[in-house]
Formats: sequence, structure tokens, C-alpha cells
Amino acid sequence: MYQGFLEVIRGSASALLMAMQVLLLSALAFALLALLVKGREAIAAAERARKEVSINLSLYVLDALFVAPLAALVVQLIRATVGGSPLELLNPSFWKSMPLWLTVLSVVFLGDFISYFRHRLEHTRMLWPSHAIHHSDAEMTWLTLSRFHPINRLTTMIVDTTFLAILGFPEWALLTNVLVRHYYGEFIHADLPWMYGPLRRVFVSPVMHRWHHARDVTGAGSNFATVFSVFDQAFHTYYVPGLCTVPLGVNDEMGKGTIGQLMYPFVEWGGRIAARFRGDRGVKPAVEKDEAQLPVGR
Repeated sequence: MYQGFLEVIRGSASALLMAMQVLLLSALAFALLALLVKGREAIAAAERARKEVSINLSLYVLDALFVAPLAALVVQLIRATVGGSPLELLNPSFWKSMPLWLTVLSVVFLGDFISYFRHRLEHTRMLWPSHAIHHSDAEMTWLTLSRFHPINRLTTMIVDTTFLAILGFPEWALLTNVLVRHYYGEFIHADLPWMYGPLRRVFVSPVMHRWHHARDVTGAGSNFATVFSVFDQAFHTYYVPGLCTVPLGVNDEMGKGTIGQLMYPFVEWGGRIAARFRGDRGVKPAVEKDEAQLPVGR
């Protein structure tokens, strides 16, 4: 039993060390990019974001130690359950017969397709409390991608992986989709004034995603895709009027610090349940908001 406990500790320490090494590489790359693009303003922006970054780093460590291993297990279970069952619409051999580049493009494109709708659901009243943590970063940086509640992380992984597993994608393709979405996700969260010109009609740019994090309803109710902007254009949620200079974050009363943010969804949902038990039908509790105030898709 003691040996087993030590193995768990070693495994967690190894996973955390690897996660910190990857984080350091991303930090160096984005710091250099920020200095090249923004010069001295990059240093001032980093100073303004210091408090938010500390929360992001705390959640990053929590994710590396506990959430990521659980998410990896969930992915394996989903693939094992769907594989060879009537749920699997396409046999993995179908993708093996395809050129490698086409399989990669397909898994990322279709993964972005399902994540677009999953993301819109996260902006509805029921799921917003767990997703609000991601939007609560008022000084959005590439590290904002680490700012997810564990519940939000797991539901994202379950929905996206199940959809792609049903389409018969092999495990390596599922991993490729996760990696592409992760690193491109870091990029579009970075504070970069890039809109891509004509390519904005194909790919999500940093400015496009910044409008998604805008505190006003119009901006936050748009731009749900991560990689391909074609989905927002097809479903009329594309919104890029220019550079995003409006305040970011949420109007929700979030808890203070990492612990407060982790507790926020449970406080929010608990308040709603308590209000229903009390029979508060005429007056909404403080945790409820008018539907027009929620950042939902248009």
C-alpha cells in the first residue's frame, strides 16, 4: 500500500514537471512575440495582468495534477466503449485509408464544428456558471486558456471526444485534435492586434476571440468557434467590428481568488435550487439574471 502511494506521488510529480516545462516553453514564446509586436507596452500589460495570471497558474497546476489525468481516462473509456459498437458510424479503417493530412484536417474541422455548438450551450443559463470562470479574466492573455473550472473541462472533453469517437477517428487523431485546439487556443487568447485580413473569413483570429470575451452582451454572444470562423459566419454569430478595445470579463459576482472561483458554480446553482424550494417566483434571487443579461448566442 505504501509503495502504491509512492507511485501515485511520483506519477503526479512527473506529470506536474512535464506540464511546467510545456508552460515555460509557451511563456517564452508568447513573451517574445508580445515584445516584438507591442514593445514596452507588453511589459505594462503583463503587470496589469499579474493578479489574473496568478489565478490562471493555480488552475493550471490543479488541472495538471488532477483534472488532466481524469480527462485522459475519460477519453480512453469513451473510445473503448464506442469502438466497435453500433454507435460508431464510421470504422477506423475508413480514416486509415485516407491521406494523413486529410485525416488531421477532418478531425480538427469536425472537432471545431461540434465544439461550436457545445460552446454555445456553455453560454446558456444552465451551464454558464461553470463556464463563467473562463470569462472572468479581465486581462485576457494566452494563459486564460488555463482558466477553466474542472466541471467545464470534463464536460468539454466528454462531448467533443464522444462526437469524434462516433465518427470513428483513431486515438492518435483524437490526441491531434486536442493538441491543435490547445496551442491554437493559447494563440487566440493572446493580446495580439491581428485580424488576418481576408483569412478572417476562414480562421479565428486573436481579435475575433477577444470580442467573444468582451463584457458587453453583443461581443460575448458571438464568436464561438476556436479554429475556423466559417461556423460563426454560417450560423450568424460572427462579430468583428474592429479592434476590441472594450472591457473584458464578466458582470457576475465571482468569488475571490482561486478557491472562490472554484466554488462559484456550486454557489450559483445552489442559490437557484434554494430559491425554487422557497417558492420565490415573484422575485428572482440575487444569483439569477434576466435572460437578456446573459452572454448567449444570438
